[in-house]
Amino acid sequence: MQDQAERLRILMEKLNAPVSLDRPLKSSSRCRVIVVTSGKGGVGKTNVSINFALAMAKKGKKVLLFDADMGLANVDVMLGIIPKYTLLNVLNGQKALGEIIVEGPYGIQVVASGSGGVQELADLNETQRGKFLDALKELQHQSDVILIDTGAGLHRNVLAFVLAADEAVVVTTPEPTALMDAYGMIKILYREKRNPTVTVFVNMASNQKEADEAGKKLVLLSKRFLNLEVDYGGFIPRDENMVRAVKEQKPVLLSSPLSPAAVSLNRLAENLLSGKLNPGDGNLLNFFKRVTQAFGGVNNG
Repeated sequence: MQDQAERLRILMEKLNAPVSLDRPLKSSSRCRVIVVTSGKGGVGKTNVSINFALAMAKKGKKVLLFDADMGLANVDVMLGIIPKYTLLNVLNGQKALGEIIVEGPYGIQVVASGSGGVQELADLNETQRGKFLDALKELQHQSDVILIDTGAGLHRNVLAFVLAADEAVVVTTPEPTALMDAYGMIKILYREKRNPTVTVFVNMASNQKEADEAGKKLVLLSKRFLNLEVDYGGFIPRDENMVRAVKEQKPVLLSSPLSPAAVSLNRLAENLLSGKLNPGDGNLLNFFKRVTQAFGGVNNG
């Protein structure tokens, strides 16, 4: 059985391999494709993704939120929307991509992956993959920012999305195990990408001192051992309003917009929007080209 290092090597070979579609992937539209991920579960990654999307939309950005969490695809649940169709219906050829998009609060656009939707990306043949990538053109022209909410951890399906993106947001908590797992994700990004743009946000911090110590620890570790500049983007405080919002399955920006957590999320989203942009292609088509290549769906049919 292949060990994790060997699986990662094969994954990166696929990410870097040239694509062989009938038509070249060209688009003059540039949108920011930002992956939100974490080294482990339970750190509030999906909540951060959803609230960032809402905060950016409030600032006038056209935001598309893509639920790529294969294990716990629940963005739609947290937003209180019920998609009739999901990514699975698109990949099965039942619906066009534009038909499955659901509008959420503040006009954000949501693509729900549904049960098995992300896994189906691994099984596309060349023709299916070409059709799927062609369908993304319209989405790219309609969006300023596309947030990809991945699964948690260092699994193959998570890494396929994380390594394909130009920008990665790593969410952690101050807990030592969460910090070490976050560092593990940063280390993989450093080893497998050239000059990755990584921003760290600390969630559920008791106070600013605790958050800053955690964030700066990741920055120092990355600089000392990887010679990688990682941005510490700030923190979201531990807030009973957020705890209640999670239990009620609502974004805190909607349920308690003036709470400390909501105020912080608004500020952090603004910082992210104004932060440095990786000099990548800024191209949604190429992002998903790399994702589907990593899944290895070239000669399945």
